[in-house]
Amino acid sequence: MPTAQRAERLVDDRDLLRARLRAAPDGPGVYVFRGKDTRVMYVGKAANLRARLRSYFTSGDASWARSHELVQRVFDFEVIASASEREALILENTLIKQYRPRFNVRLKDDKNYLYLKIPQPGVHDAVAPGTAREEVRTPRGESARRATLFPRPYYTRKVIRDGARYFGPYTSAQSLRTTVRSLRTIFPFRTCSDEIFRRGRVCLDYHIKRCSGPCESRIAPEQYALLLDQVQQFMDGRSEALHDELHDQMDGAAGRQDYELAARFRDRLRAIERISQRQTVLRGGAASEDCVAVAVEAGRAMAAVLSVRQGRVMAMETHELEGVADLDASACLSGFLPQYYGTVTSLPRRVLISDPIDSAAVLTDFLSEQRGGPVQVRVPQRGDSRSLVERARETALVALRQQRIVDDFDAAKTETLLDDLAGRLGLTTPPRRIECYDISNTMGTNSVGSMVVFEEGRPAPPLYRHFGIRTVAGSDDVASIEETLHRRFRRLHNPALEEDVPVIDPDGSNGRASRQQARRAVERETADASFGVIPDLVIIDGGKGQLNAAYRVLCDAGLRSIPVFGLAKRNEELFKPGVARPILLDRDSPTLFLVQRIRDEAHRFAITRHRARRGRAALRSRLDIVPGLGPVRRRALLREFGSVDAIRSAPLDELTRVATRPVALRIKELL
Repeated sequence: MPTAQRAERLVDDRDLLRARLRAAPDGPGVYVFRGKDTRVMYVGKAANLRARLRSYFTSGDASWARSHELVQRVFDFEVIASASEREALILENTLIKQYRPRFNVRLKDDKNYLYLKIPQPGVHDAVAPGTAREEVRTPRGESARRATLFPRPYYTRKVIRDGARYFGPYTSAQSLRTTVRSLRTIFPFRTCSDEIFRRGRVCLDYHIKRCSGPCESRIAPEQYALLLDQVQQFMDGRSEALHDELHDQMDGAAGRQDYELAARFRDRLRAIERISQRQTVLRGGAASEDCVAVAVEAGRAMAAVLSVRQGRVMAMETHELEGVADLDASACLSGFLPQYYGTVTSLPRRVLISDPIDSAAVLTDFLSEQRGGPVQVRVPQRGDSRSLVERARETALVALRQQRIVDDFDAAKTETLLDDLAGRLGLTTPPRRIECYDISNTMGTNSVGSMVVFEEGRPAPPLYRHFGIRTVAGSDDVASIEETLHRRFRRLHNPALEEDVPVIDPDGSNGRASRQQARRAVERETADASFGVIPDLVIIDGGKGQLNAAYRVLCDAGLRSIPVFGLAKRNEELFKPGVARPILLDRDSPTLFLVQRIRDEAHRFAITRHRARRGRAALRSRLDIVPGLGPVRRRALLREFGSVDAIRSAPLDELTRVATRPVALRIKELL
């Protein structure tokens, strides 16, 4: 039975709910609570699923406010059995990251944390989606093989298991970038893209001693690999081992009478010593541990992680938590630790925590597996260890209070802006959710409609959506806006699929496959949470034609009450349907700046998505001209070489590894 239908039955039949509870397994696993709209509200784990679920729905057990509110909102649940509690912990963490349920403790904006990735020399780099790297695919061949021998460290927001070393996550991107800039003055690793590297000429970085010049073979692959290993030692906090290694290299170079190289090692040694002197020494010996504490105040929570490596403070980071209403420090810490250490790439032997947590033994097993060695998790009671944990707690409390001051100030400022905007536009209430729409195309091809969402005056990127225009041929922004808003608002009241709409392909065909693709897109839009909320204000980037088209769509959908305005670029005038005279906001008004920012964000998002669509179409069209080259082989070529330009410049013998010789000859001839 579909989830929505099953939920409606559970509304009126609690006996059915209790029967399903009795049928739940009595082993370890994960349970998922869903609301009436089928959205995931809470994800939990349990050693005994049946007992845990029964505790929620027993009259005397849901006494505290948070649990009571959750139980009142539950309309359906599902269970996932697991082989062990550790496996359940991993699955729970994965589902929390995927669904971000309202009632779970979760890291705020955890998608945005930055890592430093150092690929393994000699291994082709498998780039994770969403990285900040310019080229996603690296062409093969001799030049590409050389590039893998001299890999470049770079920033990424995704961690994949590809043999590379990842350092992070860093809540402050600026601090990581500052660290990397300092590292380059000590260890001159390359930072250029593979495309620039393949030119085979040193750049300015080499002349200012920020690069060792691997593109011109100014450094051997073995020496470069050693350089990257020393970078990793520094990032790991192994400063003493790094000091000894550099000292041995300096003595070895001096013994060979290579005094220029010896001086280079001496300078690196001194730089490392200067940095080490600036780091606070907290413990004698070579203690390496994390001190984790949570501060809770006024329904908000902040976690702090103090990282000590080789007895020195390497980092102090704070992480704001969400979904913590009515929770104490122990509950917040229990939710924070699996999520944080699920992304951390370098774990110490000991994790000192401020408060006792549930399932400490399960967490210890999980961390030990992550580290590949034993990890001790404990709550220190006295001595230096307790002092370190209290220092982390104090840091968390200060950060929490500072963040609350900033948020209160921003909220007051935003409230003033939204009140002023409502007054200028004649709205009855401040627009808490604002949606803005724009269209982007190139001479009528690859048209894309964009929808950006601002909530409480701030952009909400997870709610952004784009629409590949399907029913409009040529450059017709008015019709494109009409289609975009029709697809946006078609599902607010009518869950049933509408009749097929004519679909115009970019190639001009009107085939069955495209109509099926359109229906699949409609089904995705139907289930999309971003489309289930009615906006308080709609802004159209365009003139009266686009505005009137948008207004017609809202009227046809029975949503005439939604305020809609058009923003004309030339004089920054706001137009209202049926009113000839525009609304002019003061040129230096913060309210106008807010409206412009929303419009510019819609424009940027539309252009970005249009360029991506146009690029994919260009790749397809340039390879489509080769007779005998089907879609499977086209994908294989792009996977192997990365781009059409690389395919065109590849030697014939490399092409024949992917395609037959006759097809390879046609590729060389036609491209």
